[in-house]
Amino acid sequence: MDVRKMLSLVQQAQLAQSKAQGEIDPQKRLPQEYAELQQKLAALFANLKQTDATTTFRAYQATLAAFLTIALNYKWGYQLLIDQKLEKKLNQQQLKVSTEQVYLTLVELLSRSYQEKNQAAFVHAWHIFIKFGLTDLKINFTKILSQLA
Repeated sequence: MDVRKMLSLVQQAQLAQSKAQGEIDPQKRLPQEYAELQQKLAALFANLKQTDATTTFRAYQATLAAFLTIALNYKWGYQLLIDQKLEKKLNQQQLKVSTEQVYLTLVELLSRSYQEKNQAAFVHAWHIFIKFGLTDLKINFTKILSQLA
């Protein structure tokens, strides 16, 4: 999984948006970006059982981009890199809790990340989110990368 390429593509889009809106300080946008991530995460999990694979893929992709945007603003992108060893480990893990528990865990970790500027909580949420996409949703990350470009 090429997280570096995903980060680069999201950063390019983010810079273009900032330039168009005349914004200078990305730190001032963090509360809004965390709120958007929470909304996208809620939409993804709320509609898992009612939507088709394409809609789920798009919702997952949007949520992933929101994660990457926050990581770029905090300068935490390097912490999200996933090597082959970690990817293999995540692929081998099976869902041990319900989808609802995964969602609640992600919400709690992201809240802690925002309130305490806790990098470890953010990275933990990222790994759970990636594992959920890889193993439970069977998301194709090569397809995500090609559509971000």
